[in-house]
Amino acid sequence: MNKRISKYFNVPLVTYGLITLNIAVYGWMLYHYRTTESIDALIQTGAMYSPLVYLQNEWWRFITASFIHIGFEHFIFNMITLYFLGQDIEALLGHFNFSCIYLFACVGGNLFSSLANLNVSAGASTGIFGLFACYIILSYLNPDSYTLKSRSITFMTLLILQFVTGLFSVGIDTWGHLGGAVYGALITLVIGPSSKEFFSQRHRIFAVFVLIILTCALYYFGYMNTVR
Repeated sequence: MNKRISKYFNVPLVTYGLITLNIAVYGWMLYHYRTTESIDALIQTGAMYSPLVYLQNEWWRFITASFIHIGFEHFIFNMITLYFLGQDIEALLGHFNFSCIYLFACVGGNLFSSLANLNVSAGASTGIFGLFACYIILSYLNPDSYTLKSRSITFMTLLILQFVTGLFSVGIDTWGHLGGAVYGALITLVIGPSSKEFFSQRHRIFAVFVLIILTCALYYFGYMNTVR
């Protein structure tokens, strides 16, 4: 492979692209609405709001909500986390696989969120929690890797602390975080590299089957939760 081309394969282009898009959306909201915390501004920009998703068929909100942030603290914390975690996992899995895990985690997190949350929600944390879970599953698939094992312990601890904190905090979408983690884990089982001999193609196909069933169930119950 040409060295110049090879160099770009080693650059975390997707991570940089995601961060750039988040910055662009945040900047556009400040320019257009003078705020990123107004309910109307959030909805107009594409935040997750179940009544519009299920009753008006605005399905794109499952994705767009993950590029919108409510306030500067929310925005900067997520971007710093995405910068360090994203480029690490992108280097491990490649641009395409990393993109799949992140975007599926975003959609899954917002699907979970719609089960119990009829309020406006937004943020990249659905995708970020998917990346946390990705590391944990990669450690399971590659038990001989000390680096993956040590980092997975750290991220598992962080996930548990975040979930517990979310249960006792106002304004934290714990369901969205849980959904991002679940989808990130499942997608990693489907496409993640494995050194385990017993982890076969059948296991990956089963993970795909679980994903399809789970997505259909979440959409159905999210719809029912909205219309009742």
